[in-house]
Amino acid sequence: MSGRRFEQILRCFSVEYYDTEKVNSTNDPIKKIEPILKKLINNFQLAYIPYECLSLDESLLLHRGRLLFRQYMRLKKARYGIKFFELCTPDGFVLNMEMYKGKREEIQVGSTSKINSLVFRILEAFLDKGHTVFMDNYYNSISLSRELLNRKTHTTGTLRSNRKGNPKCVTTKKLKSGEYIWRRQENIYVSKWKDKRDVLAITTKYHPQLLSSKNRFGNEKNKPNEIIQYNNNMSGIDRSDQMVKYYSSPRKQSRWYKKVLFHLLDITVWNSFYLYKKHFGCNSMTFKDFRDILIKNMINLPIDVTANQIFNAPKSKDPKNKRPMSEEGQHYQEKIPLPPLYKRKHYFKNCKMCTKKHVRKQTQYQCKACNVPLCPGSCFEDFHKNMS
Repeated sequence: MSGRRFEQILRCFSVEYYDTEKVNSTNDPIKKIEPILKKLINNFQLAYIPYECLSLDESLLLHRGRLLFRQYMRLKKARYGIKFFELCTPDGFVLNMEMYKGKREEIQVGSTSKINSLVFRILEAFLDKGHTVFMDNYYNSISLSRELLNRKTHTTGTLRSNRKGNPKCVTTKKLKSGEYIWRRQENIYVSKWKDKRDVLAITTKYHPQLLSSKNRFGNEKNKPNEIIQYNNNMSGIDRSDQMVKYYSSPRKQSRWYKKVLFHLLDITVWNSFYLYKKHFGCNSMTFKDFRDILIKNMINLPIDVTANQIFNAPKSKDPKNKRPMSEEGQHYQEKIPLPPLYKRKHYFKNCKMCTKKHVRKQTQYQCKACNVPLCPGSCFEDFHKNMS
């Protein structure tokens, strides 16, 4: 398949499904990818049952085109793009995700807060099972922790000082470096620890206490238990993004939904690799090797074949690949010259003989003497036989 043919197919590629029973389906901004998104999420949750700890955070897909719900996140490498809220295991398996659709009225679940409603939607399949969810200060609040605790789900993470219901004796207390203070309301603990700056945390799982912990340089330091657990279990989304971006499929696209579609397929390949290593214990296999084997199986190639063997294979001796010439020796085949300001390497025109047969076929070759676009082989010979 040529690159032009692939671009033509990609232009018509769509996974949109219109539900006649859904009244507002035409107003949904993600209706073009919603069917495959729901299907993939359902398969993710059926394929793997996670352990106790889960992490919830944001992910950003680079997109600089015009888009109503494009986001700016200065702490992300892409800065501008499409935001996803993802629920992952601490080692990176994506369990659920929701794409940000912009400011709109949403059906709120479990609370009057939009953030709390978002958390309940993403955790819907994992409530009442005893999980512990690690979140940053964008989500955490005392009201959310109380509602999730009523659904047998613990929370741990950082907390913003201006959240409603925070104990003022903790948020306003000035601490020296290394000092630690905490307060309890029922089963919800709010603590404050002075490191290089004030760190405010909330937990319903771990009792606040200072424990010795080593950093990545091997230096020991006393840290609160909830902060240690947060650092150990909050890197699932970052791990997933790291592995997906090593061999990402999306390319520069004017249509955002196609970029999102290929991003979802990349996440699917990463989840498949995660399950493969969990099931078979192949620690020596890399993500790149897994992708190579997956591609070869999909296009029916031998697993041991290399790229050099494929691309350096001897060319076929098909007579169609030779430069045909008429009996008189005056008509030769040449490539169609490029028009001025044309940026591609090749220029195509409709073959004249195929057009007579009501077949639309393009060629990059023409007769040098006649300046008529013709397919190499039979079309070139038939055209000059008819002339004679």
